[in-house]
Formats: sequence, C-alpha cells, structure tokens
Amino acid sequence: MTTPADIFRNCVWSQLNTIHTCLPGIVKSFDPATNKATIQPALNKSYASGTMEMPVLENVPIMFPKNVFFPVSAGDYVLLLFSERSIDLWLSVGGQVTPADPRKFNLSDAIAIPGLQPFTADFSGNNGEDYSISFAGSSISIKPNGDIIIKTGNKVAIGNAVTEVLDIISQTLALISSPTAVPAIPSGGSPPQPLTIAAQATMLQALIDAIKGIIT
Repeated sequence: MTTPADIFRNCVWSQLNTIHTCLPGIVKSFDPATNKATIQPALNKSYASGTMEMPVLENVPIMFPKNVFFPVSAGDYVLLLFSERSIDLWLSVGGQVTPADPRKFNLSDAIAIPGLQPFTADFSGNNGEDYSISFAGSSISIKPNGDIIIKTGNKVAIGNAVTEVLDIISQTLALISSPTAVPAIPSGGSPPQPLTIAAQATMLQALIDAIKGIIT
C-alpha cells in the first residue's frame, strides 16, 4: 500500500533526478580556438527499467588556469560541474548578468575541468614531493629545495621572439674555436693585431643583453 510518505519520497526523488552537481566526463572533441568541447558524461543514469547513457554535451567551456593552456584531446577525462543558473548569457558577454533562462543545475550549463583521473591511471610521475609538469616524454620539476630540473629527449629553446640563448652560446663557442680567434704574431716580432672577431663578439653580447633579465 502506497502511503503519503511514499508519495512524498517519490516526488523528492523525481526532482533530484533533474538536478546535476558534478560528474566525470570523457572528451569526444575539443576546439582550442573557441574553447568549446563535446563531452560524454561518464556515468549512466539508472532507472527501474534499466540504465541509459546521459546525452552528449555540446559547447562545454574548458576551465584552464588563467593564461595557462595545455592539450585537451579526445578520450581525456574531465570533471563536469553544472552551474546553478544558466550561463548562456554570461558566456556570450561576460561581466555581471541576469540569466534569461530560469533553469537550474541543468546539463546545458556544464563547465569542464581537465585532470580528473580514475585510480587505474598512471600516477608514477608523481613522487609526492616535486612540483612537476610532464608531457610527451619531457618534464620540468621543481624540487623542495628550489632546484629546477628539465629533462627531454628533444630540443630546448630559451629566448624571445627574435633571439635564442642557446644559439648565441653556440655561435660564441664557434667564434672562440675559430683559428681567427687568436691573433697571429707577425714576422719581425710586432705586437699581435686586434682580434678580427671583436665586432661579431660585440654583436652576440648585445643580443644576449637584449634578453637578459634580472633575478630579484
């Protein structure tokens, strides 16, 4: 026999089924130019008659730390958060706005945060002490004592838009190792002539000085 308490409980559960807070999701595609992703919620809905996949979510914004970006690829896991109010207008114009749609905790208002992983993922790169970034076989680690370690099997570039530091060092070493780097003593014992590479060395020094910073 159905009691009033059962009816009330069923009504509450029915309403809760329409409220979404957070869920793991799987990226199906991502457009970095627009910061919009297509994401499949990773948890199915359960009903008395069985289970059903939740709908694929379109145009989901990815939340990156400000001015820090990294690849987001199909198959990556994310944490989906669902705003308590519609974010359509805010996504379009920013600032402080009044939502035009009264919906709450809706699937349409998802925000994705990359990084959530199941316990089956590989966490071997985390030693619990270093602050580290790893990608494509390369890594940058900051040790607890402040040491910085860069490891890569590929190339490293350091510089600005027009000058690369390691290239300047390479050119400088080439000049030093050149036969013209040491002036020859002319016959008759006259003093050595000025270095023929002085102008080139001065130019390389100027390039380094142009990008040299100050540690404070």
